[in-house]
Amino acid sequence: MKEKINILFVCGYGVGSSVMLQTVVKKALAKYNIAFEMEHTAAGEVGGFTDWADIYAISKKLIDVVSLDPRHGQYLIPIENIMDGETIGKQIYAVVEEHFPHLITSR
Repeated sequence: MKEKINILFVCGYGVGSSVMLQTVVKKALAKYNIAFEMEHTAAGEVGGFTDWADIYAISKKLIDVVSLDPRHGQYLIPIENIMDGETIGKQIYAVVEEHFPHLITSR
């Protein structure tokens, strides 16, 4: 059984918006008591994370770059606004609550 959820933030080149996205979402997830780890990468490098990532947060503009199968425990969070950490955090929490509820701890 997994001990933490692995979240991958994906942007066009892997250095700017995915890092910013990771930062704002990390703050938003702090209140949810989820065990998680985060990484960021460029869209072209997503294949290197398929055995690691459980949740992919990726811009809607890049969505066709990633092909995932939820039956294998990989879930996609389409991002409209990279500065909206609260909404993205809620989306991630919803996936964790539905598919990985054992990773939600009480304080």
